[in-house]
Amino acid sequence: MLFQWLYHFTGLDLFDGRLFRAGIAMLLSAGLVFFLMPKYIRLLQRLDATSDFDKIGGVKSPPIMGGALLVIIVEIVSILVCQMNGYTISTLMVLFLFSAVGAVDDIAKVRAKRLVALGKLKAADYMDKADGISSSLRLGLYFLISFIVAIFCYKFIPELKGDLTVPFFPISVFQIHLPNWAFIGFMTFVIAATANGTNFTDGLDSLVSVPIITSMIFVGAVAYIGGNFIFSSYLHVPFLPGCDELFPLAMSIAGALLAYLWFNSPPAEIYMGDSGSVGFGAAIGIMFILVQAGLFLPLVCIIIILEAFSVLFQIGWFKVTKKVSGTGKRLFLCAPLHHHYQKKWEGRYASKPLLNSKIVWRMHLISLFALIISMVIFFAIRQ
Repeated sequence: MLFQWLYHFTGLDLFDGRLFRAGIAMLLSAGLVFFLMPKYIRLLQRLDATSDFDKIGGVKSPPIMGGALLVIIVEIVSILVCQMNGYTISTLMVLFLFSAVGAVDDIAKVRAKRLVALGKLKAADYMDKADGISSSLRLGLYFLISFIVAIFCYKFIPELKGDLTVPFFPISVFQIHLPNWAFIGFMTFVIAATANGTNFTDGLDSLVSVPIITSMIFVGAVAYIGGNFIFSSYLHVPFLPGCDELFPLAMSIAGALLAYLWFNSPPAEIYMGDSGSVGFGAAIGIMFILVQAGLFLPLVCIIIILEAFSVLFQIGWFKVTKKVSGTGKRLFLCAPLHHHYQKKWEGRYASKPLLNSKIVWRMHLISLFALIISMVIFFAIRQ
């Protein structure tokens, strides 16, 4: 909005340019995170805002809710830099509402830990309370918010007609079209599922940040090209007027997460918490749908998908085998997937931090390869 005012006031096309505003959004978000995060960490430490008990030797565990600051910065920067339309409003709405649910969950975890310290809750019962609000209530809120936003998008974004771009096929050859009710259901599921999957991924220092960043790079590029008639026609990308405003928003998220890595790289000084992972996960889901790249999400976000499905398959297989044989069996040593490799590779490296770094870096590389492959498929192979 600020840059829109500057454009009308000065008449300079620079302030209306998507590339310029995207660069400013990334730098501004990163700069604010670098400036505010140390102060925010000290504040959370004074409040003892952690869901973990202190480590051996009296070392304080890092506080959670780092994602709350990231979301606030992204919301403010996006409002200043982006033009408000159906695309940006719905994305910012999803980011805020899901982050709010995650923040309530984080606060519930901190409260449970304090009850143990006060002797009002037994340490043995802590894990039953450490998940914050109940999973059924949490999932119910995810799907309710997603459903409301999906209806909003369908009503206020004319270009959202239920079309889905299919990998390996040009839009002129083959494109899936869903009826209204099916598309709203699909959109609701994708937003809620991606939010939950991103939350599962946030289990090791810096693990979730890179998949979010690569997702923003992909969806930002698609939005920028899809909002330009000439570029979209040449590259056979659906032309979606106004969707290029998602480009500065995506770069704002990417910039904030890049700066956050400075503080969350091993050993972490702060954790993102549900207030960040859930909100950014939901933002990934809706942005992929809005640029008609929903079917590319499993490829671009392969780490998030694998983490989520490892949990689903673990629970499902355990229940099925227990019902059939009376003894529940597990597909993985532990779930989500990164915990499986923690157990599988235990003892292979000199220390647990080295093991965790190996797991994280390999998953980061997979995310980067997935981004490259997805860009090639979306912009080249489908020609």
